[in-house]
Amino acid sequence: VAAVGGATGGADGKRKPKPAKPVVKWAVKGLDDDEGEPPAGAIFDHVTMNLPASAIEFLDVFKGAFDREVWGSRRLPTIHCYTFKRATETYEDVVRRGEGYLGAKITDPYVHEVRDVAPNKIMLCLTFTLTPDVAFWEGECAATNKRARTSE
Repeated sequence: VAAVGGATGGADGKRKPKPAKPVVKWAVKGLDDDEGEPPAGAIFDHVTMNLPASAIEFLDVFKGAFDREVWGSRRLPTIHCYTFKRATETYEDVVRRGEGYLGAKITDPYVHEVRDVAPNKIMLCLTFTLTPDVAFWEGECAATNKRARTSE
């Protein structure tokens, strides 16, 4: 009997190595070949971060993540980040929290209520478009600092 996710025992009693993880394949509508890397210039225009308990903590991954030469003049993606707010927090507090994790000001944020999850716990979606100064940022990365920088 094989252990789930572990090595299996062989006939000789020795452990066999874990099988390789499945490879994510790239597929484009209308093409039969789904092997290999995405074609050069493949772009996206929306990112949905749908783990409300922690998604906002990962906004820092966008800071400096884009190459200006590769991205060119294309429109930068819109980020949809699901998160929770306490009953005592305002939408502005949620935007400030997002700015703390992003490490930059969020321009023209849109916040909407998704649903009331529990007493004093409301799920929201913070939506904004990345700005060039964030996307193409070339300074030192703040990725190691996972605590929100807020004025609280």
